[in-house]
Amino acid sequence: MNPRAAKKRGGTISSLLFVVGHPVSHSLSPAMHNGIIARLGLPLHYVPVDLPPGQLRGFLRIVRAGNFLGGNVTIPYKEDAAALADTRSEAVEVCGAANTLVVRRGKLHAENTDGEGFLDALEGQGWGRRYRRVVLLGAGGAARGIAFALGRAGAREIILLNRHPRRAERVAELLSRRYPATAFSGADLRPQTLREEFRAADLIVQCTSLGLRGEWENFPINDVQKTSRFADIVYRAGGTDLVRRLRARGVKAVGGLPMLAYQAARSFALWTGREVPGDAFLKLAIKALKLW
Repeated sequence: MNPRAAKKRGGTISSLLFVVGHPVSHSLSPAMHNGIIARLGLPLHYVPVDLPPGQLRGFLRIVRAGNFLGGNVTIPYKEDAAALADTRSEAVEVCGAANTLVVRRGKLHAENTDGEGFLDALEGQGWGRRYRRVVLLGAGGAARGIAFALGRAGAREIILLNRHPRRAERVAELLSRRYPATAFSGADLRPQTLREEFRAADLIVQCTSLGLRGEWENFPINDVQKTSRFADIVYRAGGTDLVRRLRARGVKAVGGLPMLAYQAARSFALWTGREVPGDAFLKLAIKALKLW
């Protein structure tokens, strides 16, 4: 869709919301947000924008000048969106990644609802929000937002494991300055490191791009303790391969659909001031995923 075009609803011009990324054809966000918009009867329309590399700055100029309330940002633009926004929330300042943009009088404000949306999703599962020892797989935008929220919630220790360990270490150093009561550390993503760190983990969170590719070779499934809880932020119909295999072992595991829904509810509230339960977004996401 041409992002300059606003859709007419009931004789009035709709304001636009968007999700921008590359690719975005798989995104369930339009189905969720447009479902809630229709239910509330709001003069809004949510559109996907698949943006080739190098065009984000120009698109955001259109957003500032156009009929937009804001939008979501997904891979690979979360860090670029944070840098290009006019103002940033504390979470974005610390993490350097934004998943939500809000238009305020022609200016763009960057927010990160990933972390709090993730904790909302865990709470919706009956798991609570506070964990003693957390192992985060990955150090990208979503992982940093989740680590920030977990630190704010009072986690005692957070270990970030990444294919490029120096990146994980830099994120740990950054977050340590914000939450000195939480012990942050970074290391590599080798199977032996996973085995060692899984032993005493209360929560393991899969945030890497490896999860997008189906089965993760050499993932030490048998080293995940049955007392641990596992969350994969990737969503698949029926759950990701890791979620299915861990559930078969008796480990409590959840896929990424609840996080997607609950962070969407937080974004929607930022744009519209309307508080809609995350569970309402989740029901729409489940329906859309079955049709996908």
